[in-house]
Amino acid sequence: MKKQEEPIEKRHYTSKGNSEIVNFPRSLRRDFLSPATYPEVLDAPIHSTRIIFKILNDISYEQFASLNLKQKKQLNLFEQEFLTENNSYARFTFKVKDISETYDYTNIKRGLEFLENFRRGWQKSTNSKGKVVQSMGGFIKDSHMSDGYITFLISAYWLEKLLIIDEYNVASASIAWRLSKSKQVFFYLWLLEVPENGTKVNFSNLQQVWAYEYKNANTFAKNVLKGLKGKLDEHSNKSFNYSVKGENIHITPYYTKTIKTPGVSKKAKAKQEVTQRLAYWKRRHALDKSNIDLLKDYISKDFSTFKLFNSAYSSLVSEYRSKNIKLTELQGDSFLSNFQIQIKEAYLKSAWQGILPGGYPIIIPD
Repeated sequence: MKKQEEPIEKRHYTSKGNSEIVNFPRSLRRDFLSPATYPEVLDAPIHSTRIIFKILNDISYEQFASLNLKQKKQLNLFEQEFLTENNSYARFTFKVKDISETYDYTNIKRGLEFLENFRRGWQKSTNSKGKVVQSMGGFIKDSHMSDGYITFLISAYWLEKLLIIDEYNVASASIAWRLSKSKQVFFYLWLLEVPENGTKVNFSNLQQVWAYEYKNANTFAKNVLKGLKGKLDEHSNKSFNYSVKGENIHITPYYTKTIKTPGVSKKAKAKQEVTQRLAYWKRRHALDKSNIDLLKDYISKDFSTFKLFNSAYSSLVSEYRSKNIKLTELQGDSFLSNFQIQIKEAYLKSAWQGILPGGYPIIIPD
């Protein structure tokens, strides 16, 4: 058995003000918070999930992408600080009321205990030079509550997965406080990755993975999906429609038009929507950064352009659906060429054509 050395505290994060959104790493959701991968996450108390969201809130200004050449220096600094010696940790400290406004110490304690035990063991990280550093613990380590504060350690292994986010989803920061079960939050995080044209899931498989016990798909939809949809409609940046056909359930996500959660501004919601939509187009149609930057530049100058792009894309979806052709067959320049045609047509039908004839956005050279 390895001898457990004393933890080395490299950094201390103190509580920051609550953001409206958090960047939730896709790898964290897919690899560790997916019930298909680790069924035990379904036992996570909601306070465990709230603590994870609070951690992401407090490190939001330091998250970066290792693939971004401009942020290579940031990656090097992280490696020098955390990935050069064993048992390197960061300490987190925030107020009890940040997790529970009612100071529910009993359930916060349960939440901390779950995170202490989740994936508990020796965790290994490898830096760019190939050196392996190890740390002992679960998702968190050495948690304490006293005088209205919570404090704990997070190892270099887990901190790397939280800070270095090459792919992420923009999530409503308050969603873990608006839902009552971690299972609901994990479903919401999964929903953020469902394509806009939806997905079909087999009821039996879904029930097995998510540990439900309903007799059929219709009963499941009535008792689980209906209520969750209502909560997401009210409190989330994204919700969903669903339909049942035999053993299959069709889930189709959509952006909510209003968010009643206090503190979430229309500007923040609009930013979320733009970020997610551009990321979706980039991923689905193999666009490069210069393509996305051009679309983003048009949108930043006039937000009505975003509505024009969405209208054009919907027309493109309808066109290919009528031809029974998958839109994913349009990749890179081929997608841009067809998208450009629809942008022009949408513009010609809009009020802008009468104000500025022929002033539609050019996303590729004529």
